[in-house]
Amino acid sequence: MTRPAPQLNVRSRYARERAAMLALSTGMTTTQVVEEALRAYTPPVAAPPGKLMRRGGLLVRPGEGKVTLDAANAALEASRGER
Repeated sequence: MTRPAPQLNVRSRYARERAAMLALSTGMTTTQVVEEALRAYTPPVAAPPGKLMRRGGLLVRPGEGKVTLDAANAALEASRGER
C-alpha cells in the first residue's frame, strides 16, 4: 500500500485566495506558486540583544534620545576633519 502524496494544509482564506489569484495570473498551479514563494522567503535576521535594534531593513544602535540637526552637522564636520 502506498502513502498519499505529502500535503500542506493552511487554514487562511487570504493565503488561499492570494495563491489562486497568483496562479491564474502567472499560469502556474497553486502548488507551484506556494513552492516558489517558500523558496524565495528568507526570514529576517534577529539583531543581537542589547547591541543593535532593527529599524525597517536597517540594524542601528539604540540612541540616547533624538539627534538634533546641529549635533548631526557637528559630527559630520568632525569626521571630515579626521580624514
